[in-house]
Amino acid sequence: MSIKIENRRPPKRTKIVATLGPASANEEALRQMILAGLDVVRINFSHSQPETLGPLVELVRRLSDELNVPIAILGDLRGPRIRVGEMENGSIELVAGQKIVLTPQPVIGTPQQISVSFSQLAGDARVGSLLLLDDGNLELQVEEIKGNGDVICRVRQGGRLSSHRGINLPGLRVNLPSITKKDYADVDFAIAHQFDFLALSFVQSANDVRQLNAYLASEGVKIPVIAKIEKKGALDDIEAIVREAYGVMVARGDLALEMSIQDVPIAQKRIISACRRAAIPVITATQMLESMLESHKPTRAEATDVANAILDGTDALMLSGETAIGKYPAETIATMAAIALRTEQACLSGELPCWPEVDSPRGIDANVAYASQVVAQAIDAKAIVIHTTTGATARRVSCHRPLIPVLALTSHPVSRRRLALTWGVESDLVESIRNTHHMVTLAFDHVLHRGIAASGETIVITAGTPYGTAGRTNMLKVEQIITPTSDPEVHDD
Repeated sequence: MSIKIENRRPPKRTKIVATLGPASANEEALRQMILAGLDVVRINFSHSQPETLGPLVELVRRLSDELNVPIAILGDLRGPRIRVGEMENGSIELVAGQKIVLTPQPVIGTPQQISVSFSQLAGDARVGSLLLLDDGNLELQVEEIKGNGDVICRVRQGGRLSSHRGINLPGLRVNLPSITKKDYADVDFAIAHQFDFLALSFVQSANDVRQLNAYLASEGVKIPVIAKIEKKGALDDIEAIVREAYGVMVARGDLALEMSIQDVPIAQKRIISACRRAAIPVITATQMLESMLESHKPTRAEATDVANAILDGTDALMLSGETAIGKYPAETIATMAAIALRTEQACLSGELPCWPEVDSPRGIDANVAYASQVVAQAIDAKAIVIHTTTGATARRVSCHRPLIPVLALTSHPVSRRRLALTWGVESDLVESIRNTHHMVTLAFDHVLHRGIAASGETIVITAGTPYGTAGRTNMLKVEQIITPTSDPEVHDD
């Protein structure tokens, strides 16, 4: 049974990231995707040139304003991808058992010899190590490394190899710069167009994240960095990475080439758990609803995969080809939203045991965030309202998975958009707080306007003093709602 798209967004708490492409980079498709439950637009710089993206960014911002939905834009950097060169007649056939030479020289590929884009392959490869070509469809094993930079391999898994396909070196640390010349050009475009997030590909350690953060700081901006975990080294360094990154993406496609396929679900759970402990958003990605590239409904296994990622504690789910080139981009988002909503209902109602509590927080702001959901549950409050400058307190509250609605109020449009990646947090744009009475009145106005609490019911409010100062959450108030005399002014981005 296909999912019908309504004219109001589904009230799910898990956020949805969707990649734009030929199937979705137009006004009508994007409008339908937003109405179906889209929260974050992903622009894949691997398949895009900055000079073509300006109108698309403007379209996203315009529809976000028109529909009053804070849609964030995530730019996904291509990273240091190793590729084979040009093949004779476009592709060649490799046969299991044959020998083949990988060379840094720019030769036309034949079944006997192919070129690679990485000149230091001989320095990083090891005799006996595996090389995976074309997303793991072909396997080579290194037998000999020559002093001239050639690597002699034997084909373990044959097949047809086309020009410019990728090469993975599972388990090996590759001495490539984490940010390429193209990446820097794409980062500059993202800065100029005020992207909300940048995803850093092929992270090998926390130092890679620090390098991008340092470049952004040198340009005078603070675009949050999402570290893509798709290398074994990054998984090993996950605790350091979550301290440096704003968020993390579980990039299961390339991660599955770095380890045994049976280890990927365990890695997913480890990464999500680390992010929840650090109170940073985490995206689960790759082949979530792959069959909907062609089909109007997913497989049962895909529906279960989506639900299990939510049960693991992911903040967001990502769609790639399904919305970039698939036949049913909006329907795919609606389907994902429906699965998310049903899974959340099972958790929030106690039908399923979900989301084990994270470690006790440290620091005043973290403890105020923790206390807000404890107090709310104890007194049967109907909502938690968070006055926030950067969104940090809302993220800390979210990691504890409160059972009631969480509404963030901010005077900063950028902070509002960035909360589009945080589980369970809705947001409104408001004027700056003038005093405590104004703070409480704004909270009353907006929960009533949204219909998440009624007059006479109780809400929990957090804020920081001095008002408008980032990182100073130090106040928690319990208030019984008093009906205002007028409707609130709801600001668009």
